[in-house]
Amino acid sequence: MILKISDVEMSFGERTLFSNVDLFLKRGQKVVLVGPNGCGKTTFLKIVTGEIEPTKGHVEFSGQRLGRIKQFRIDPTATKAERSRLPNRTIFEEGLSVFKDAIDAYDKAIDRAMNSDMETYDLFFEKAESLGVYSAEKKVREMLSGLGFPQKDFSRSISTLSAGELTRLQLAKVLMADPDLLVLDEPGNYLDVYGMFFLKEALSSLKGAVLIATHDRNIMKDIPDEVWDIDFGGIKPYRGNYTDFVAQKENFLKSFQSRERDLSMQIKHIHNVVQRYRKWGREKAIRQAKSKEKLLGKLEKERDKFNLKKRQSFSKFRFESSGVTENVVLKVDNLKTYAGSKYIGTFTFQIYNGEKVALLGKNGAGKTTLLKEIVKNGSHVEFGPNTVFAHVDTVGSSDDGQRKGSFERTKESVLSNIWKLVQPWSDYEVRKYLGRFGFVGSDVFKTVDSLSGGEFVRFEISKALIKNPNFLIMDEPTNHLDLYTIESLEEMLRNYAGAVFFTTHDLEFAKHIADRFFMLQDGNLWVFDDYDLTVDFLKKTVNPKRRNVKSSKISSDFEKRKSAKNRVKAIERKLYNYELKFEELERAVQEIEAQMNFNTTDHVKLEELSRKKDEIDLEMEKILEKIDALETEKNFLKEEA
Repeated sequence: MILKISDVEMSFGERTLFSNVDLFLKRGQKVVLVGPNGCGKTTFLKIVTGEIEPTKGHVEFSGQRLGRIKQFRIDPTATKAERSRLPNRTIFEEGLSVFKDAIDAYDKAIDRAMNSDMETYDLFFEKAESLGVYSAEKKVREMLSGLGFPQKDFSRSISTLSAGELTRLQLAKVLMADPDLLVLDEPGNYLDVYGMFFLKEALSSLKGAVLIATHDRNIMKDIPDEVWDIDFGGIKPYRGNYTDFVAQKENFLKSFQSRERDLSMQIKHIHNVVQRYRKWGREKAIRQAKSKEKLLGKLEKERDKFNLKKRQSFSKFRFESSGVTENVVLKVDNLKTYAGSKYIGTFTFQIYNGEKVALLGKNGAGKTTLLKEIVKNGSHVEFGPNTVFAHVDTVGSSDDGQRKGSFERTKESVLSNIWKLVQPWSDYEVRKYLGRFGFVGSDVFKTVDSLSGGEFVRFEISKALIKNPNFLIMDEPTNHLDLYTIESLEEMLRNYAGAVFFTTHDLEFAKHIADRFFMLQDGNLWVFDDYDLTVDFLKKTVNPKRRNVKSSKISSDFEKRKSAKNRVKAIERKLYNYELKFEELERAVQEIEAQMNFNTTDHVKLEELSRKKDEIDLEMEKILEKIDALETEKNFLKEEA
């Protein structure tokens, strides 16, 4: 056993986050911590690492090396003071500092050899070898590259790094140190899609125990032996991975809800009994009433636990989108994109009506910049004539003093901000709308500048959707959201009739929503119509050894499959349009036949209507022939793909 948690409770004033927590972690065991935002995940992890003391209970760590990450927050107004405390080393030198003992032992061995002290030389040399001195530089290069540091940046001074880069560097060092217990809190907040993929592989090979809070379902499905769920005022362990947890939690909730119904029936019955006793008024009856009231209090206190889940859940997002008649909702043609003076790339692509497209890539690749260039609607960007788009910019939702984005957080309330957009609405209608996004009761009076990261993301989404757009452009919509809200957002976007173009670092989120995947890498846009092909490309990028072709190009077989899948998608769009046209012609024929029945005595009119009907019948026949040919081609290509 590496970690033992005994009777832990954490309270802030009258609010108790969790209590009666008894858990343990075995050596090498990997655990994922889940729960809604605000339930106390970060607080619990800080208790485990010893950063804060619990209100009650204690934690025992029996290992030697505890690995944890401090997420750096550099306030721009205090940057100089913060940076003056950073070591005067390069990124590579800082990574190599993990192997300081190995390098020191090697240096001492060389020194003893120079002085012909071979006995001491052997001791230091064996120590250096056992500490991995010969593989140190290789490990540092692999770890830094995997976590998003290009080799050309290895010589950069640490003092030039951003807060996110410093956090990633610290993660690289912790992983290389191979701790007995590694504690991570939402690594997706500072890692891109490549970094999360690399982290999953690194955690799989880690010998020590792991306790990680994350909403990345790829990690949650592949890494844990156990899931710890913060809910109903406690922390309950579930054996297995996230898929096992979901099934077990559903069964637990069913029994929980059954217990809630039983309690409500008991409370109602005892309440009636108490009223009868008091109404009777005899001394014995009064004593019985008081006794029953004590029992009633206990049962009501137990039932209060069930209200926690209701407060933590969000209503399902539902909204309508205005109709679009055109097939292409966005056309980007030869769009040169710059982030300041840095050239990102030149892009040409189209997005179709109802299509969901994920834009993936490394941090700094230019994803946000590309979206903002599109939103500017310049000469190289063309939206469909009936396309109404909304831009959801959550990249600036960070509450660490480093907000970016094209918006400012105001001191106005959430309610006031939304009401400005729909002035004819009543107070009730605005509150009801905000309730769909988790703003209930007094939450609507929170000022925008006081919102947490997750609350701000929900607020931005609520603003974007209120005008019923038919095309959503979303930058990292899952930022700071808990798993429950992410799954609600997924369901909304899957059912959304309009088009969506979004960036994300959450591969599972992209998998559940996207029809196509754009990979932005080194100024090039790689387009995939299949999730597995996207992941295959990602694997080859994260681990260059897996590539079997030069210049980072995918193999001819891979390209052939990709081409076939692209063609299938194009055929399906054509089939959809032909079927719509056929239905439209069918309605026209029905209308002509109705007119013919009405004009049975007007031979001139009948002849004209009959001619029109023949023309439409001929057109319908041609469409059916095209549909048949496309279906044949589609089936052939599916076999190739």
